This record gives sequence, C-alpha cells and structure tokens, in this order.
Amino acid sequence: MIKAGLKLTFLVLFAMLIASCGKQQKELKTEEEYLNAAKTLYDSAVIKKDNALFTESINKYKEFIAKYPNSDKVMAAYTQIGGIYFDNLQNYPEAINTYKTVYEKYPDKKEAKQSLFMVAFIYDETLKDKENAKAFYKKFLEKYPQDTDANDKMSESARRMLEVLETGKSIEELILQNAGSDGEKKNEQVQDGKKDKQEVKTKTDTKVTPDNTSDKPKEEKKK
Repeated sequence: MIKAGLKLTFLVLFAMLIASCGKQQKELKTEEEYLNAAKTLYDSAVIKKDNALFTESINKYKEFIAKYPNSDKVMAAYTQIGGIYFDNLQNYPEAINTYKTVYEKYPDKKEAKQSLFMVAFIYDETLKDKENAKAFYKKFLEKYPQDTDANDKMSESARRMLEVLETGKSIEELILQNAGSDGEKKNEQVQDGKKDKQEVKTKTDTKVTPDNTSDKPKEEKKK
C-alpha cells in the first residue's frame, strides 16, 4: 500500500515536472510564433465575437513588442493593437493611447504620420471632442504641413477638417465658398468634400478585419 502511494506520488511529481518543462518551452517563442498566436486569437475572437479573446490577442501583440522591441514587425503589431481597440472593442481612449505611443516613440517612421492623424480623427469624428481634435490637427500640420505622396492626402484633409472645426461651416460650404465659377467643377468639388472624411478614414484605417463594403452601394446610389 505504501509502495503504491509512493509510486502514485512519483508519477504526479513527474507529470508536474513535464508540464513545467513544457510551459517553459512554450514561453520561448520566435517572432513568428508570437505573431501567429496573436493572429489566431484574433481570428477566434472574430468568429466567436468574444471581447475577452480580442483582449488576449492584444496582450499577445504587446508581449511580442516587449520581447522584440527592435523587430521590423513592431509597427505591424502596433497597427493591429490600434485596430482592435478602435474597430473591435470600440475602446477609443486605448486606441488613442496606442497611436500616441507610435508617433512619440517612432517619430521618424512612416506610421507616425498616420498615427498622429488618427488621434485627431478619433477625437473629431468618434468622440466629438472638438478642442482636442483641433489641437491635434494643428500638431499634425506643424509636423506634416504638406503631403509628399500623391496618394497620401492626410495633410490636405487635416487642414480642411481643422477649418471646418474653426469656422463652424460644413466641408460643402467651405468648398462652395472657395470654388470657381465653373458649375460642373464646383459640383465635383462638393462631391469630393462629402467623401473626404470617409476616404481619409479608409486610407488610415487600421482594421484587421476585411474592409466593410456595405457603404459602396449607397455611394453609387447617390451618384
């Protein structure tokens, strides 16, 4: 009986030792393993619509950043974190904190421009905090007064959005006020103005889910 008890105790201790070794081995992950684990958690969260899994995915990305701070994939991890906070959890303060971290820690990275714009955009369009929105649009324009890429209209859009906030006029009113006498050209500019904020959001979108195309039929119908 005593021998049987000792044998059982030994087996339990042995199993615990194996489990401990396995746990330690799992903690020694490569960059790819961290990112794959975070992506797997995210995919599960989307399927199950489980906010707890979204949070676990964020935590896994943060673990990756902490372990590999110099990786060239850190920016992608921050992008995923910001996207999950913004799109999936609707945790806008944490989304803002994530974007602030990017432009404060990595001011020379191309993602810094997008991140700083997103801070102003969230304050403006989502939180309706006009004072903070104006402050961050101004900060953005101080650092990025002109767009250097023909496909990047963030500086132009920030200037227009700031003007809307400061004058109290709509984008359409401002465009009509500044447009020439050509009626057709004026109408085209108004249509561009109506789409301006949506286009900017699309270009600066950090979603990790497929693009939502539900608005496209509406745009076509308007035309």
